This record gives sequence, C-alpha cells and structure tokens, in this order.
Amino acid sequence: MTSALRRSAAPAALLAAAVALSGCAGTVLAPDEPSDVRGVVADGGSVDDDARAGQPVVVQASDPYYEGMALLTDGTEVLAADGDAADPDVLVAGVLVEVWVDGVCQESYPVQCGVEVVQLLEP
Repeated sequence: MTSALRRSAAPAALLAAAVALSGCAGTVLAPDEPSDVRGVVADGGSVDDDARAGQPVVVQASDPYYEGMALLTDGTEVLAADGDAADPDVLVAGVLVEVWVDGVCQESYPVQCGVEVVQLLEP
C-alpha cells in the first residue's frame, strides 16, 4: 500500500468508527440494580407550596419515604420507556416513572435525594 493510500485510509476508518458509535449516543442504560421507588409525576406546587411550582416531584410513591421528592437534581438522567435519553420536559403530571437515587438523602419532608435516573414506565 502506498503512503498516500494509507494516509487517506486512516481518516476514513476513523470516520466509519465515529459513525458506528454515534448510533449508541441516544441510549443511556438504567442502573443494573432495582429502582429505589416507583410513582407518578406531579407538579411540585400542587403537592406542598408554590415554591416548587413547575418542578416535577414523585407522588403515589411505592415507598412513602420518597413521597413528594423532587425528580430533577444535578446530573439527573431522564430516560424514555425504551431506554433512550429523553428531555426532562417529558416529566409531566400523571406519567408513571421509576427512580434511582444516589443513596445520599437529606432527612426532611419531602426527602431531598440526589436523583441519578428517572425512567418513564409508559411511552
């Protein structure tokens, strides 16, 4: 193979690899362990006060400890039901979700946890 041919083949191989890997960019995997809680999304203002109006919180929680917890914290990944990354705007009142927290929660009401992943349970 001539050096000119090798030089042109290298960028083409890199481009092909980048294109192949970009197909995976929209999928974020939910953690391997079971979720910490399942529940229904509600508007925070409807739960306790206007201070959290417009912020999604979990209600009808499978574990009452998490009732009213904010769903969006720094670094929260939101996933559609199919596992693809989703915009946080999909967290609207009435949507069923499962939630994974980072294990560090501030004892308050409602509890304040770092939320790692919120996944919709229905499309």
